[in-house]
Amino acid sequence: MKILGGLSFLVLVLLGAPTAYASPEPDFCKVLRAFVDSVQPDQTREFIFRTSWGSNFKDTAELALAAKRCTHNGYGPAAKVCAYLMEYGSTEFTGADVKDAVSCLSRKTKFDGDLNLNEAFFSFSYGSDNRGALIDVSFKPDATVGGMAFRLVAVGY
Repeated sequence: MKILGGLSFLVLVLLGAPTAYASPEPDFCKVLRAFVDSVQPDQTREFIFRTSWGSNFKDTAELALAAKRCTHNGYGPAAKVCAYLMEYGSTEFTGADVKDAVSCLSRKTKFDGDLNLNEAFFSFSYGSDNRGALIDVSFKPDATVGGMAFRLVAVGY
């Protein structure tokens, strides 16, 4: 009984301890960078990862505690990002996926583990001066279908 009490105390201490920001998953960075690298000069490509926590989307009658969907407009490299996010992306804490995406593509950018994103906009370049993409990331409520929308747009140069 004494061991269980000590274990419970340890769990409570660990749950209350501040967490350091873990680096993004290498597999996520790999598919995300492959998507951005695939965007040719003067092309614009995007994906939108939508999540709803606490209910389903407005356009779906089926009841749900959580829902997610991803739009890639038939573009293969974006479909791979969507496949990853549909399997591993967070529904409740989608802001963590946004932080991971920005950290993957803007390698010097790091976020505190206690930082929660409720709404955010980021713009930066990825690649070299001669070849790369301008990146716009937005994370905001989706007025059309409800929930939140994480959108990443890459404009190649």
